[in-house]
Amino acid sequence: MTLNVTKLNKAIEVGTVIPLKECNGNIGRWVEDQLEDNGYSVNRGKGIDLQKLGIEVKTRKVDSGSGHTVGAMLPQDIVQNDWQAGNNMFDKVQRQYRVKHKVNELTGDNIVVSAQVHDFTDDTIQTKLKEAWEHCQSVLVQNPGFEFDYIRGEDMWAYLELQENGYYQFRITPKYMKEMETIANFNRTKMFFVEA
Repeated sequence: MTLNVTKLNKAIEVGTVIPLKECNGNIGRWVEDQLEDNGYSVNRGKGIDLQKLGIEVKTRKVDSGSGHTVGAMLPQDIVQNDWQAGNNMFDKVQRQYRVKHKVNELTGDNIVVSAQVHDFTDDTIQTKLKEAWEHCQSVLVQNPGFEFDYIRGEDMWAYLELQENGYYQFRITPKYMKEMETIANFNRTKMFFVEA
């Protein structure tokens, strides 16, 4: 029997008005603040956000076409970390509380349209993310010191994008995040549930 947290009680409700215009991750920080106000212990440093529950918190504007950022690492850390527990990127993409929002065209407010825990531990998902990670790793190993703006592979579920600070963001394409959510939702029917 597998126990799996699928819902956060006293968390972010669908229909909640976010009192901010989106700018540089401020909505993600607002969601974390709300979770803390509701009694959750939120990690603001390295590692997953809700460590006691094993859940990373992510926010997303519904109509965004950009990749889904998992996190960021320096090139030398990417090269040294295999796709396994303890790798910050691996840990952040096991279970996620995904809060999606969109702008109400009448009021200009950001409105929460979904807030759901997704379990991405499925073997298919993890195999595809591992393949993408290892591809990006191999490009960095074969080209030491060279800074690529992007490191992508054909039909890979994720890629690296270089930031101005020298870190690479590990990002999942919108197409494959949708597939990951579909797999997670399908698998949800096979599990016993625990609410936290």
